[in-house]
This record gives sequence, C-alpha cells and structure tokens, in this order.
Amino acid sequence: MIAAWVGDEPITVAQVEERLAGLYSGSSGARLPHPATAEGRNLRRWLVQLMAANAVVSQDFVEPPLVEPPPVEPPALARALRLGGVAAAVVAARPDVYASVTAGVTVADAEVHDYWSRNRDRHPSPFAESRPAVAALLLREARDRHFTRWLDERCAARVRLMPGFEHPGNPAQPDYTHHH
Repeated sequence: MIAAWVGDEPITVAQVEERLAGLYSGSSGARLPHPATAEGRNLRRWLVQLMAANAVVSQDFVEPPLVEPPPVEPPALARALRLGGVAAAVVAARPDVYASVTAGVTVADAEVHDYWSRNRDRHPSPFAESRPAVAALLLREARDRHFTRWLDERCAARVRLMPGFEHPGNPAQPDYTHHH
C-alpha cells in the first residue's frame, strides 16, 4: 500500500509504520499519543508530511554539497513554530539544503534602516550600532520565509497524498482538530 507519491517515488505504508515504530520505541515514545486516537492518526499523517518533504529535498539535493555550508542556527522553538514543524525538521536534518536554497537571499540597507526606525523601542542605540543585529535578524527571517516558500511550492507540485494520509490540518479528513 502507498501512503504518498513524491513524483514517481512511493512512500509506502510499511515505511511509515517502520518510522512510527521507531518513534514509539524511542525515548519520547511514552509521550506520543496512542495510535488508535485521533491525535495518533494525525501524528501518522504529520509523519507522512515529513517523509514526503524529505523525499522532495532528497530528489533535489541528491548528494551533500562539496563545499561545507555556512553554519545555520538550529531552529529554537519560537523559530520552529514560525517555520512550521515540517520545514523546521527539514532545516534541522539538512542545514546544507537550507544554506543552498537561501544563499542568494539579501536584505536591502533601506529595509534595515526602516525596521530600525519603526522599532526604536527594541533598538534604542544609534543606527550604526544597531545595524548589524537588525540586519542579521531581518536576513534570518527573509531566509526562513524564502526556504518555507520554496519547500511548500516543491511539495505542492510533487507530493500526492493517498486517502487516509491527508495533511493533519485538512478539514476534509475525519480527525481534523485544528480550529481557531
């Protein structure tokens, strides 16, 4: 049985079950929801999302880069939530892909100055002193947005989920619990 297709490559239900078994037998297994509950089924759906995103990345980046990528700050909880769980997991697993995809992202000095002038309560120092920290913040956020957009577009174009493996946030699936 197939859980999802990534291009012409299948992600089998057996692969998903094997990965789930690894999670449940790991050190955090007791904290995971029981597989027969809605939360457990949504964990399974989320895992398929992660496996599909990793397959997309593997198809685009077959081998690690020949040049060591610049260090990438691992996503802290707040940053991971902004990126989204799947994107944050991909960044954590493949910082080389993040570095490659976002290498050309820049932030104009005018944007840095505008942000600084609108946020003087956060950056009370003169612009010349605040500029490096503000530029780094804006660059990290621009890179995160670019990477997330890139991954979302690739997944939308190449991933086909089978019934029962819909995105956990899809209101059409029976265990949908994401309400605002």
